[in-house]
Amino acid sequence: MARPRQYDHDALRASTIEAARRLLEEGGPTALTARALAQAVRTTPGTIYNLFSGMNEVLLEVNRQGFIELAQAVDSIRPGDPRDWLIAMADTYVDFMVQRPVVWRGLFEGPRVTEEFPRWYIGLIDALIDRVAGPIAALQPKTSPRQLAEELLISVHGVVALAASSRLDLLTHQEPHELAHRMIDRMIAAIGSGVA
Repeated sequence: MARPRQYDHDALRASTIEAARRLLEEGGPTALTARALAQAVRTTPGTIYNLFSGMNEVLLEVNRQGFIELAQAVDSIRPGDPRDWLIAMADTYVDFMVQRPVVWRGLFEGPRVTEEFPRWYIGLIDALIDRVAGPIAALQPKTSPRQLAEELLISVHGVVALAASSRLDLLTHQEPHELAHRMIDRMIAAIGSGVA
């Protein structure tokens, strides 16, 4: 009788997450199957299901890496003048997502298998919003900096969603960075006039 293959659980899990990301980048969501993953990491589909509760968990782990990379990119921005800081954050967000449309789709368009996302997933999104709220707070708005950060992120995200899916040109010939900058300037003007 053949003995079961031995493997390092953590190493195989990590290489499976990386392989899942490559599959998504190369072929989109339909390319992410247990069979394709197993083939990519030279194991069996059964082993994939021993490592993860299902393909949704694999996708969530790929998304975790995407959020961590985005956070690192945003954290690499040097704080300064609030407008300049917000512009740099917006540019980083636009570049990150538009250059990685499949990662973007996984983060925000992936299948919603359950009504609740894991706490760590929501925590990563909250941390991104908090990063945006920092320079907004320095502008001393009347409205909660957190609320304004949510609104700004949603607005810029809408632009990114259209740009990442190659649909922005259906609505405008402006480029995503320019639109994001205008959103920031409008928010700053509203704060300056006492409206926000």
